[in-house]
Amino acid sequence: MNILMILPYLKAGGTERQASYISNYLSNNGHQTDIISIENEPAFEYLFDNSVTYLNSKNSFIYLIKNIFLIINKIKSYETDVIISRAWNSNFISIIVSIITRKPVVVFLSGSIDLSGSSSVKRFIQSCLINKAAKIISVSEKSKKNCMKWLNVPEEKIKIIYNGVDTDLLNKLANEPVDIPEELNQDSFKIVFVGRLIHRKGLDVLLNAIAKMNGNRNNVTLSIIGSGPEQEKYQQQADTLNIRNKVFFLGEKSNPFPYIKYGDIFVMPSRSEGFPNVLLEAMALKKPVISSDCESGPNEILNDKNGILFPVGDSALLKQAIEEFLDYPNLKKEYAEKAYQTVISKFNLNHQLKVLEDELKNINQV
Repeated sequence: MNILMILPYLKAGGTERQASYISNYLSNNGHQTDIISIENEPAFEYLFDNSVTYLNSKNSFIYLIKNIFLIINKIKSYETDVIISRAWNSNFISIIVSIITRKPVVVFLSGSIDLSGSSSVKRFIQSCLINKAAKIISVSEKSKKNCMKWLNVPEEKIKIIYNGVDTDLLNKLANEPVDIPEELNQDSFKIVFVGRLIHRKGLDVLLNAIAKMNGNRNNVTLSIIGSGPEQEKYQQQADTLNIRNKVFFLGEKSNPFPYIKYGDIFVMPSRSEGFPNVLLEAMALKKPVISSDCESGPNEILNDKNGILFPVGDSALLKQAIEEFLDYPNLKKEYAEKAYQTVISKFNLNHQLKVLEDELKNINQV
């Protein structure tokens, strides 16, 4: 089977890692897999075994027609059987290309759709287009329900396939040597945050939680892996809260896993998510995890035995959750082991990829 994967760019991280899992697995199973990236943003190209073709365009509406014709031009040389779009912002381009070329397209819902602020015309156009997809893969139950609600997609057209985790690869990456700041080598309780430094990721909530801890919690540190437009704002917040000596902005890392492994717990305070790959990755490294109960994904991963959920934006309850692990080391071990077992049993990468491969084969036979 000849498969063409269309991505908007290779600069974000989570989407690219999952796309590379799919591409590499299909290639290893004898399928011809080609990858097109609309933008020339190759930060995560190294994840892919196959070469990537860049359109050197922009992933924006004003380039829509140009991008469609650039992709159609490429398809002529690929002998494509099935198109895959792994990101929401390339889905509709891929569907239009599919309609023109008469090649079936499989699109992924990597996040929870909310079109409450969109016009009825926009919802109608998106509904008409997405219903032209041969199959829709949702990475969470919530994403599936919202797609049915907002875009009038029949339930049978949507297949839930959770993102998977390659535990062997993660542990290999986690054991690579990295430079840990000397201050973090002290005997402290190490919290790790990984994500873009933007409002949606909720770092401000975590900083407030740390500031609320009593004076006898001076041994708590926070390692922040990531960069973004609000970094200066968060640095100023840490200064204002008088916790700057506990907070370490380590920047974006192509391999964040040694830092996650080095930590005591992993916290994801997001206001919203697509499907939180990084949460699964921390669990795969046997880290106790705390997550906001945001849409979509965390409450489909965590229960009261393998992780702790707290209400979105509630820094007081996040503080309490952190102190649970801080005060009860045995609880931390129990949650870490159950988190790992959850990944092994429910989010095994090879199983999820085999389910996807079967879906693609069925589409190709129709």
